[in-house]
Amino acid sequence: MRINPVARDDESAAFFDGAAIGEFRLLRRRSTGEYLDPRTVPDPDDDLEWTAAAGTGTVVSWSVVHKRARDGGEPERVVVGIVELAEGPWWWCRLDAAPDADLWQLPVRAVFVPSGPDPDHEKVPVFAPAEEAGHA
Repeated sequence: MRINPVARDDESAAFFDGAAIGEFRLLRRRSTGEYLDPRTVPDPDDDLEWTAAAGTGTVVSWSVVHKRARDGGEPERVVVGIVELAEGPWWWCRLDAAPDADLWQLPVRAVFVPSGPDPDHEKVPVFAPAEEAGHA
């Protein structure tokens, strides 16, 4: 499965430190325990911490993206979707699932795959059916 290369920056470093060891991390408010939307940009004055999350959830929406064939090969069909994480926030992601499958409410689990061939390309979460991901 081909993923576009990803490199860390200062704001994403804690997330990618977790991904490197197979740990899905989310920002959480220390004072309330609330998990934040993954697109939240932390403010230095916020009472936030990166914390290990379950890395599980259910598919709430998905679509199949059709990519043009490279070098005359077969076109690629990529499944992307939205997963409602066990902690509540929604995560936009790639899904490791058959393009023709009915994924509604499918339990999924994060698996971490290299985003590119270079050592500075981070591992990224891709969500796969929970029963298959458990055997990965």
